[in-house]
Amino acid sequence: MGLLVVVVVALLALVLAPDPSRQYRLVFQNASQLVNGGVVRIGGNAVGTIKDIDLTDNQLALVTVSVKEEFAPLREGTTATVRAQGQAGIASRYVDISPGSGLGKPLDDNAMIAMESTQSTVEIDQIFNMLDEQTRGGLQETIKGFSQWYEGKGEEANETAKQFPRAMRAFSQLAKDINSQNAQLERLLTTSGQALGGVAANHQELTEAVGNARRTVTAIGSDTAALTSVLENFPGLLEQGTEALNAFDPAIDDFEKLVAASEEPSRILAPYFKDELTPVLKDAVPTFRQLRLMLDRDGKANDVLDSLQDLPPLEKSTRVAFPEGSEALKTSTPMLSFFRPYAPDLVGWFRGFASSAATYDVAGHYFRALPVFDAFRFNDDAAGGNLTEKPPAQRGRDAGLSTGNLKRCPGGGVAQPADKSAPFVDQGPLANADCDPNQRPGGPR
Repeated sequence: MGLLVVVVVALLALVLAPDPSRQYRLVFQNASQLVNGGVVRIGGNAVGTIKDIDLTDNQLALVTVSVKEEFAPLREGTTATVRAQGQAGIASRYVDISPGSGLGKPLDDNAMIAMESTQSTVEIDQIFNMLDEQTRGGLQETIKGFSQWYEGKGEEANETAKQFPRAMRAFSQLAKDINSQNAQLERLLTTSGQALGGVAANHQELTEAVGNARRTVTAIGSDTAALTSVLENFPGLLEQGTEALNAFDPAIDDFEKLVAASEEPSRILAPYFKDELTPVLKDAVPTFRQLRLMLDRDGKANDVLDSLQDLPPLEKSTRVAFPEGSEALKTSTPMLSFFRPYAPDLVGWFRGFASSAATYDVAGHYFRALPVFDAFRFNDDAAGGNLTEKPPAQRGRDAGLSTGNLKRCPGGGVAQPADKSAPFVDQGPLANADCDPNQRPGGPR
């Protein structure tokens, strides 16, 4: 009885004991067909399982995973990628975790790893959705064409596959034979080069011959009766061709003489390839080595490959920043359109303000001042009159003083430029019927 109680207590301890693992929440762009209970791996080893799959407030996939205590804690810099174990089924996806550096700060239990550090699987449907309707239709027709092409040819394809190794062996033997005849091949290439040089020297005659052949073919195609006659007489033409070939035998002897004569130029060129071309190729080796290091160098953030790997996080950041910047530009466009006509006036004000205190004489700098009208009252008397200062509230109210005489358009505060871009007169949203474009320094032109 006592033994039974001990066994029951041990089983309860195993069932009720806390799971010796830690949980983390991973944010993915999409769940990539992950399922609850799926595998979590680090370096190819199964270290945990997928506990839950949910959605965030902004409709991203929130995947909760557990990691065994012996592989925890994860640290800052940890990344996660959804990978496929094979093509056996759609539920064969797992989460592959790349732990951060051991120098990073440990992540708390149930910590969240943001989408900038995760990568979902790209589905084939996403690739097809990127294509427009016309491209998808063309791809479907291409696949149908391949299907019709291979339909009923399974046996021929299998036989071709069986014969392929034999063909490769024969091709390999052919390559060996060609390589063993290197001297003869070099002689053939040299002779061919000389022959092509002769053709190039007579390119004008060759061009005329091709043109005459084209006109001949056109004439033959337009005259079917004559073509029929030619075909009827073709056997006799073959007999004459045979006689001509027999007469060509002496030319073969001449060609053999040409090959023999090309041996000496080949010997002359051989030292060039050995002494001139070989050093050039050797000197190019360091250059290619530097190119390789530029593309792929040991370490982080020091080559082109690392730069390309940094592009996806940058793209994720600009995915939000660019639309917001575009919206800000659209919002500011009406304001900039309103202020743009006043640019000449604003620039003229800055220029005039800066120069108002820039002049000087022998006594030093002096400041330019503008007159203030209607600031004094003239009182006539026997002594010739005197001026009395008016209170500020009464200034500008004299009957002889008038205001509002100028109705300048935007940009009318400066002289008109040569391109007549100012003053600004608009017939659209910035139209102003009260302004007079002729009121500007210097008057109308």
